[in-house]
This record gives sequence, structure tokens and C-alpha cells, in this order.
Amino acid sequence: MPFATVGDVKINYTIEGSGDWLVLIGGYASGNWQAWGNNIAEFAKRYKVLAFDNRGIGESDVPDYPYTTLMMARDTIGLMDHLGIERAHFFGKSLGGNIGQWVALEAPQRVRSLVATSTSAKPETRRNNMVKWWMATAQDAGYAKLFPGLMTYFYTAEYYDANVAAIDRSVQALIAAKRPIKGFLHMGDSILTHDTWDRIDQIKAPTLLMGGEEDIITPPRHMQEMAKRMPNAEARIFPKTLHGFLVENPASFAMIPEFFAKH
Repeated sequence: MPFATVGDVKINYTIEGSGDWLVLIGGYASGNWQAWGNNIAEFAKRYKVLAFDNRGIGESDVPDYPYTTLMMARDTIGLMDHLGIERAHFFGKSLGGNIGQWVALEAPQRVRSLVATSTSAKPETRRNNMVKWWMATAQDAGYAKLFPGLMTYFYTAEYYDANVAAIDRSVQALIAAKRPIKGFLHMGDSILTHDTWDRIDQIKAPTLLMGGEEDIITPPRHMQEMAKRMPNAEARIFPKTLHGFLVENPASFAMIPEFFAKH
């Protein structure tokens, strides 16, 4: 796969499709671009899709110091510079949505629209303690102990019990991903310190915030409050779903290209 040198890191990326640019920014659990799976091919029917490994995971470099969401947003912007991408739509999942907020703040002229799913804009003690537990579990017990438990935060009990085999395949893919522990811990640092709350009113790009009604990782109430502070944002919350609402409620995914098409 191709690489781009951005600042002090090499970023691994892939490009598929044709049309207007769409940049995908991965979350904490998935992180590497392969985790987008069939989503890339689906988006590539209408867009020229850029997906990449965040610093800290996959084939991208793993520098050994704490990361921030601003740092990773600058990686994203630097990758766009390398590829000559002037403007794009953005879709960030969870941590990727946090990174997308900083892209919209740092380079507003580059953002046609932004979709951020299961995202947040300021530290929260409960979530930070949750993330610290994930980091400690990965470090002390390994990914094979972390990810089966982590996936229980993503789906309702009904969906989980009806899709055990599919969820197990997802878990095994997460465990198998190239994921150096120092990168996982430093990416966790970026969640613990993420805070755009006092600046999100400066994000002028059309923004769609999406989340699951029962999500305890990124509570929907917080996204609704974010939308109120942002001048051109809306929040869509999906009942009877959690952090993995896009999987559990496939109709929600269809709203994303529909939103991009308006902008």
C-alpha cells in the first residue's frame, strides 16, 4: 500500500472510486483502514474515497509519545496536502469524529461537510475512566481479553444474541489487526485529552452528528448539546441502539451519503 510522509510520521493509505473526495477517519477500536470493510466499496460508487491508518496502528508509524486529536487532525490535513486534495467531505467514527472536529477548526476551507458518529467534544469523567480501563486491560491482559468485552458496549442484548457468530468474526479481526500496544495507549491518550467544547461554535461546515440512543460510551445527550452550539449542525439519534448503531440499524448508514449529496 502507498505511504505519505507527514511531519514525523509515515501514513499508510488507500484510495478507491471516483468523484468528489470523501475522507474516512477511523475510530479507536478499529483504527486501521481495512476495518471500514465494505463501507469503502459502497462509498466508492459515488465518491473518491481516501481511507488511512491513523498514527499508532496498522502500517502507519507508531511514535512513542502521547497523541492528541489535534495532532491526528494535522496528520489528516498533511495527507490531504500530499495528495493534492483541496476540499472533501469527511466521515469520522467515534475518535475519528473527534479528529474531524479539529480538521474543521484548523482548515475550515477544506471541509465541504462533516459526519461524526458516536463522537464527543469534551472530557467526561465516566468515559475517561472507561477508556483508562480499556488501556489497562490491553496492556495487562492483551487484546484477546479486551475486545470481546469491549464489543458488549456496542450492541443491544437482543442484537448481540442474534448475531454472535458475526460479532465474533469482528472481534477476531480487531484482535488480529496490527496494533502495537504503545500506539493503542497513545491513541487512548488522545481521547482523554480531547476538548473542542469552547470552539465548536466556530465549525461552520454542514455537520451531521449521529448516535445510538442507549450508547454509554458517547451519550446522545452530549451530541444533541453539541448540535445546539454549532451553527450548521443537526443531531440524529437512533432508538434501541448503542455505539454500534450503524451496524445494528443499517438504514442509518444510508443517511450518510444522502447528507453528503446535499453539500
